[in-house]
Amino acid sequence: MNNKYFGTIVRNFLINKSIPLKTKIITIATLWCTILLSAFLAVSLWWVRVILIAIAIGVTIHILSYRTT
Repeated sequence: MNNKYFGTIVRNFLINKSIPLKTKIITIATLWCTILLSAFLAVSLWWVRVILIAIAIGVTIHILSYRTT
């Protein structure tokens, strides 16, 4: 909680259950980039791709469910 870069973010999350808008945007963008790259470059089975995209949708909804700081 005393970290120079992440202390405020972690403290706000633990106390207020909120995430800064910039952090949400970066997190969701990183999530989708990595999931889509994995789904279309590393996986050849269509049903695994569907599962990966479903997971990304679920995680996105979960992140957006928190209040924005």
